Amino acid sequence: PPGGYPLPDVPIPQLVGAKIDLKKYRGKALVVALISTDCADCALTVDLLNTLQEENRSSGLQVVVAAGDENAAANLFLFEKQHRPNFPMGYLDKPSFIKLATLLPTDRPFVPILMFVDPKGIVRVKLKGDDPLMKKRDLTIRSTIRELLKEPGITGVKP
Repeated sequence: PPGGYPLPDVPIPQLVGAKIDLKKYRGKALVVALISTDCADCALTVDLLNTLQEENRSSGLQVVVAAGDENAAANLFLFEKQHRPNFPMGYLDKPSFIKLATLLPTDRPFVPILMFVDPKGIVRVKLKGDDPLMKKRDLTIRSTIRELLKEPGITGVKP
């Protein structure tokens, strides 16, 4: 829908610690990436998001990644060890993944799925892995984050 839609309220379990509550990132430019731990494009996207989180943290960017493959919980430890994310990461079962990605149960989700969420919790842009814009992943993600960070109401860290 034009103007976006509310980010579904789906808590994301982590391997250690409390579930990730996406509502706690209101006031931030939030990027939620839904991935598979065995997808090469997803791994490249996580590495890019690591860099972008580092570059834009003080401007109010927050990245959260959730793996939704069949063995995500089992595979996440090694995936995190390999990619060393500087943002919260967790895993989802299939129904939660479908709900968060706002997919139909019959959809074949192409990961990574990226949702760019404004400070009020509205998904402004959703990109699926098979989107033609993802052929220029770096450029597309960087420019979408740049636009998102212009949203009013973002609380960054004051220098």
